Amino acid sequence: MSTRSPNPTTFVVGAGPVATALAGALRLGGVPVLGLWARKPAAARAAGSIAGVAAFSSAPPDILLECNVVILAVRDQVIGEVAQMLVGTGLVNKRHVMLHCAGATSSQELLGNVQGTVAGIGTMHPLSAIADGKLAMRALKGTVFGVEGDEVGRTMASRLVAAIGGIVLALDGTQMAAYHAAAALASNYVVAAIDAAAAVLAATGVSPDDAARALVPLAEGALRNVSAHGTTGGLTGPVRRGDAATVARHLEALRGKPELVEIYRALARRAVEIAGRIDGRDAPDRAGLDAIRALLQ
Repeated sequence: MSTRSPNPTTFVVGAGPVATALAGALRLGGVPVLGLWARKPAAARAAGSIAGVAAFSSAPPDILLECNVVILAVRDQVIGEVAQMLVGTGLVNKRHVMLHCAGATSSQELLGNVQGTVAGIGTMHPLSAIADGKLAMRALKGTVFGVEGDEVGRTMASRLVAAIGGIVLALDGTQMAAYHAAAALASNYVVAAIDAAAAVLAATGVSPDDAARALVPLAEGALRNVSAHGTTGGLTGPVRRGDAATVARHLEALRGKPELVEIYRALARRAVEIAGRIDGRDAPDRAGLDAIRALLQ
């Protein structure tokens, strides 16, 4: 007979892509999700239908009393206010653990106002770009989750991540802003880099959307290289070779587009730093790297 404790009964607050994905992923992972709640009836119904859980709107439902965990998957700016409101209804109390899904701010900062009135507080942030709850609910397996909080909150968040099949990245509350900045660089700003690349390609007469689509396989190949070999082993291109002449041609092609030159220079400087780590027979031409550094000043 298994001695493993059953998964905690859970309730999700919110109806956006993250709320939908988490409710669905937890249900698929064998966690009893008693429902989700959002203020707007149509949004709640749509999210509940996709996630396969009961949907509630208008007032928070009495079924909250039967839950062990309440996950606040709402906009960062309203997390503290929603937490206070739920505790104020009397439906959330000392038997509940309250978790939030924001990545940039600690649970102490966002949920400190209710810490004494619930069993524990914590962060459970999926390190994933979730734009579509329906697609994401089945794709969260294997996703890294940033987890922090008090002891009870961390433990509960880790249990839920395990049920989803995710990977816990244990954090300290003081590390949240740095963690989220790293996430933005690796996700949001990759989109920004492709948008900039598409703008350069569009100057040849290709439409910006077609340009972006043409560049995505190239970006995916670069990410596969990083996954297989790390950033140092995954770097390719003219900086990797120490080819200053090609970098000079790039900068000439971007002349008259100062905002794109700025992006190119910043990323190329980082690439020079990566290339400088490579030694042995595969090392780039050092004189070439020095020449590229001078071009990027």
